[in-house]
Amino acid sequence: MFTVLAASLGTPSVQAALLSNSPLERQPVDTAQSPVLPLLTQATQSLAPAVPPLPADIPNIFQPVSSGIVGLYPEPEQNIGVGHLRPRDLDFFESSDWVESPLRGAGWLSEVAIPLYETPGGRHWGWIVNGWLIPNGYEPIAIGRDASFTMLHTFYDLFSFPVLEIRPDGWFQFQYSSAGTVWAHTSQLGLGDIELMVETWEQRFLDVGWVFFRTQGAAYALRSQPDTSQTLVSSVGSDSFIVPLKFEGDWMQVRVTQPVNGCNFLPGAQTQEGWMRWRLPDQGPRIWYSPKGC
Repeated sequence: MFTVLAASLGTPSVQAALLSNSPLERQPVDTAQSPVLPLLTQATQSLAPAVPPLPADIPNIFQPVSSGIVGLYPEPEQNIGVGHLRPRDLDFFESSDWVESPLRGAGWLSEVAIPLYETPGGRHWGWIVNGWLIPNGYEPIAIGRDASFTMLHTFYDLFSFPVLEIRPDGWFQFQYSSAGTVWAHTSQLGLGDIELMVETWEQRFLDVGWVFFRTQGAAYALRSQPDTSQTLVSSVGSDSFIVPLKFEGDWMQVRVTQPVNGCNFLPGAQTQEGWMRWRLPDQGPRIWYSPKGC
């Protein structure tokens, strides 16, 4: 049984929720297997903030267990934030043997090193490294085995962490469990064997090229301009194919075809362009997409 990490980072109660089994024994660092140490020694001191020290003992590389990754598809009212944390280079998906890649799903977490903080510029709390969450002063937690982690299914066979806030100074907050969040800095996303990036939902939705509203059965307004007072062009139902063209704040310019059955246009289908409100202040994005396409 997986233990859900329900407490926020930095609070004393987090330790009671981390493990339901006997504590893990720490293992000595295996530099032959660790993708982190050689790169960390080359990190420049000019990064802001400074790279904190690694734990004294880092377990060998652990491949996260996919069955312990939860929340892959967002609920209709769930706030998924402003973007997601993912590997920068996804070329491994283009190889003929990509199905054998250890980076699939949450596997990429076995090759990263991410310093974690309580607050922007605040106390360093721990690391995600070699597929483990390692809080300072406590036993490592194997991702997906010793505790469940919250991620979103964002590419054909890749999971990523939802990012709740991005600040201009490089600090960003991401969610790692149903109620657990942590801060990290964009200058420290290349410390492991693979480099990471924060991608906004706007960019992801444009790249996907097809979105839908998460609350099925409802009708949404297509307007002539990005304003609720502007002319209603039509109502868009769940039997529609919505192509985002560009984003302006809480609005997206779209090309809508309806009626459709999935990705198949039905006889008599018509296409219109206009603006739809894709995000609400108290809810965040209202749309999502199929990571595996049509």
